[in-house]
Amino acid sequence: MISRALVCLLFALPPATAAKRHPKALRHCREPPNLKDELAAWMRESLEGNVVEEAVEDWAPLLREPPICSKSPRAEGEASVMQRALCPWEAKVNYEETREPKMISESTCLCRKSRGSSGAFCVPIIRQVAVLRRVSCDLATGQWRYTRSTQSVTVGCHSVLPRTQRTVSLAHFAAGHPL
Repeated sequence: MISRALVCLLFALPPATAAKRHPKALRHCREPPNLKDELAAWMRESLEGNVVEEAVEDWAPLLREPPICSKSPRAEGEASVMQRALCPWEAKVNYEETREPKMISESTCLCRKSRGSSGAFCVPIIRQVAVLRRVSCDLATGQWRYTRSTQSVTVGCHSVLPRTQRTVSLAHFAAGHPL
């Protein structure tokens, strides 16, 4: 049987350090009572500045595209938003125990090319979302400490024309200008 000292030596940790890595006090640490208020204040402040949204054009679906990507969008009758979408997506929940909010809803674009015959591409729309990250336990109060942070979250998928394609605004056509 390998002794504790040998295991600590193998991992370049002195025995005292290994014992301090998971003190019992951390198991009893609790959330601060004002955590939700702190998160709400940080979200309000982050929205007052410029909301940074970006479209990532050089992405690719992680897996093989699902069958919906090869079908034309449907607009008739009881068609769902997904069936009508040029760039269908899938919703998922991102969960992190050490983050507030612990659950964030994210979108995953399913198709690389926009459905239909437009020649457009689907791109994820990414936004910086305000979050609080747990950093340590205040042993004096027995409460977790959090720090303000932001996290990139895909909030949707949008159909965009390739950059190399010449585009003309609709206002140009309304004014009666020829191409």
